[in-house]
Amino acid sequence: MTRKWLIAIPAILLQFFIFKHFYPYASFFQDSYSYIYAAMEHDVIGYRPIGYSWFLRLIHAISASDTFLVFIQYCLLQGAGLYLYFSVVRLFSPRKSIQHLLFFFLLFDPLLLYLANVVSSDALFIALSLIWLTTLLWLVRRPSVRHLLLQLFLLILIFYTRYNALCYPVIAAAAVLLTRKGAVFKLTGIVSSVLVLVFGVLIVREATRQQTGVKIFSAFSAWQIANNALFMYPYIQVDPSRLPSAECRELDSFVRATPAHQPVDTWYMWDPQSPLKKYMQMRQKKEHTGYFTAWNKVAPVYSEYGYYLTTRHPWLFTREYLWPSARIFFYPDLEMLMRYNEGESKVDQTAKDWFHYGSTQVRIACSPDLQGRLLGPFPAFYLAINLAFVLGAVWYWIQGKGSAGSAGFRDALLNKSGFREALLMTMTFFAVNAAFCIFATPNMFRYQVAPMIWLFVFTLLTYDRLFSRWIPGPAARKG
Repeated sequence: MTRKWLIAIPAILLQFFIFKHFYPYASFFQDSYSYIYAAMEHDVIGYRPIGYSWFLRLIHAISASDTFLVFIQYCLLQGAGLYLYFSVVRLFSPRKSIQHLLFFFLLFDPLLLYLANVVSSDALFIALSLIWLTTLLWLVRRPSVRHLLLQLFLLILIFYTRYNALCYPVIAAAAVLLTRKGAVFKLTGIVSSVLVLVFGVLIVREATRQQTGVKIFSAFSAWQIANNALFMYPYIQVDPSRLPSAECRELDSFVRATPAHQPVDTWYMWDPQSPLKKYMQMRQKKEHTGYFTAWNKVAPVYSEYGYYLTTRHPWLFTREYLWPSARIFFYPDLEMLMRYNEGESKVDQTAKDWFHYGSTQVRIACSPDLQGRLLGPFPAFYLAINLAFVLGAVWYWIQGKGSAGSAGFRDALLNKSGFREALLMTMTFFAVNAAFCIFATPNMFRYQVAPMIWLFVFTLLTYDRLFSRWIPGPAARKG
């Protein structure tokens, strides 16, 4: 272990300094400026979860340098990867070749550098998610109040970073149920995981009510469900008289007057010509409110309208939105990772002021398209890992339930190491994450980096155990 640390620390520093030679400035996209603006204004709510803006404020209190921010984000990602690596080595004792492969994949993944270089919640969310999942591994293997409290604390941090955390209690519940503890411990773990997010939702909803007058948890989610439902609109007949409210009928008139948009994406949420944006602008003018307040005020209408359409046409919603969204989920777009700073040579004044740049001009010592070429294979790699994991997991359970003649091999697969439980937890994570992301939003590759890393690790560990009958080693001896 000591030798690995002696390799890891210099390698992390060397990679970072080489990278920053070519990319001296952080990279930005539209979300970046909303996070920075919320940090500058000390907002308690925003268009997106406010946690990353709080993180920006914390880092800014130490240093206004964007290089310092990128360094902290990179260290968080690398620290999460090393925590995962040393944990699986200690818990599951994979053979040396697997250990080396995991170590070098987690340490020298160029994707981490590019994610850390973006002013976005992605790096923080990925790091926290990996640390949380690794803590759940320890909870499964060595259940204790300390591990339970740590996962709850991390769950709160993840919730305020990205609302994907709303599905995480299901994964936590699976982990707690797999522990070798009594009913009281399991019930406490499940209920506490749900309650911390319930309280979080109530706090955000009350803050939104105080600031905008609308008692809603996430306006973003309301816009999203309306956006998703509208992709099936050309294929259904909507009787305005049957819509649940006058506001929904008014919104529907805007939808009818707008030509349909075909590719499954977030066009209805962001394009000024979309019916959702036009309806919001109409309400904003009529009610004389600011943009952010108007964004929230229309959210209850969008939620009501979106769920009305989807619940009455589940098959068409599946065909026109969920199925295309599933295809995008398994082969997502690199999106803003394709080009440095989205190909722009300037940043907004907001970024200039926050990071104390001399001007809005930013520069790099290489082509802005280089990262797209380097990261281009990753979506295909992500698809391959998903397929390999599913096949490996199915094979694992088939082999583990084989004939009596393979009892020795079943013991190697399913004995006391806790790997079976860890694999069940990972399968739960895979299924819950897929269901949530496919339903909630058209997927982007950066949303799936944490699942990709986690699945890569457990795919290797699974095949290591499956092949242990032919290549005896620590995994075969210890399970």
